[in-house]
Amino acid sequence: MRNRAKAAVVAASTVTVVALAGASQAVVQEHSDRMVPVTDGAGTGSGPAAERPLSNDCSGGHVTFTFDDGPGRNTPEVLDALDGLGIDAVFFWNGRAVEGRESTVARAVAEGHVIGNHSYSHPDLTTGVLPDGSEETVTAAWLRGELQRTDDALVAAGAPDPALYRPPYGAVDTRVDEVAQELGLRLVMPWGLRAEDNIVDTRDTEGVTTQQIIDTTTPRLRDGTIITMHDGQGQATLNSIAALQAIVDTMNERELCATADVRENATGRVLDTYG
Repeated sequence: MRNRAKAAVVAASTVTVVALAGASQAVVQEHSDRMVPVTDGAGTGSGPAAERPLSNDCSGGHVTFTFDDGPGRNTPEVLDALDGLGIDAVFFWNGRAVEGRESTVARAVAEGHVIGNHSYSHPDLTTGVLPDGSEETVTAAWLRGELQRTDDALVAAGAPDPALYRPPYGAVDTRVDEVAQELGLRLVMPWGLRAEDNIVDTRDTEGVTTQQIIDTTTPRLRDGTIITMHDGQGQATLNSIAALQAIVDTMNERELCATADVRENATGRVLDTYG
């Protein structure tokens, strides 16, 4: 676990997080691009983002935090919170979001985070439907372009060539995965088909409060847990930031540390359904 000592940065970012998260109601874009209201309940978006960092002997194992859809306007606040809490994470980013945020990519890499591929334009890779409702014909060439353009954008911004990918919406089939493997990308799903897959979807884009994120995540924390959050959203991202301290507190109780190494069996068994 790396030593992080940027308290001044964390404190400044925390003020921003609290001020933004304190609004009584906000509208954010769900992962499916449907607009949903987010109402902050008790404990939502309140309190500092980082007071008690990870500090244990890791005897309970390791947990992997993952964030999708960025880099976005709140990604620096996510990085601040992770830095203060001593968390190395995995970010699955969209290629089109990199332009203008190259410094954020470089910062994430410098701070020890792993950057993965989340497609270029956030389509459903199995149907070709884009967030604006338009539709592309799904071919191997189109799939390759969605993934390769993202790799190229991330590398140009200073990231190593990605080795991991997460399909938007968790939409994947054998055709998608074959193209991804040709590009050297390994699948990491945002959810699993069974509880034993040990992938926790916080559902932070579905209008849940910070306390609901905590309640969803903390009971399931154990060695090998993969947590799915989002840094490329609005209020949803702020609620997830505010949930991190309680999650870390539970990890300290259970002697769990954070790792950006993703276990090999992180596919959620979803490809098994295509046999």
